[in-house]
Amino acid sequence: MKTMRSLGKHHYMKRISIFLITVALIAGMVGCGLTFVRYSLSISSTEGGSVTEPGEGVFPLYSEGRVVDLVATPDSGYRFDEWTGDVGTIADVEDATTTITMHGSYVITANFTLEK
Repeated sequence: MKTMRSLGKHHYMKRISIFLITVALIAGMVGCGLTFVRYSLSISSTEGGSVTEPGEGVFPLYSEGRVVDLVATPDSGYRFDEWTGDVGTIADVEDATTTITMHGSYVITANFTLEK
């Protein structure tokens, strides 16, 4: 009978130990500051064209360092001029087909001008 009681205590202690280790690991991860930052990208265009990739509007769930393709398409009789706004991480502000690297939330505009 004593063997059965000590065996039960052993299983109980094993479960408590696993629980405490799990709690310690979770607390350690929280203490390390592991967070998943998400940034938004707001895209618009002027008269004479549109942003076809990724589109126009607000895109709220980009992770840190994510590279996003940008494609601006002019309407007939217009040409792409440049990207304006928060353009610090756009690869080439004068290229209609470029990328932006997400290190914050950005608001950008594709600008078009009438062809001469």
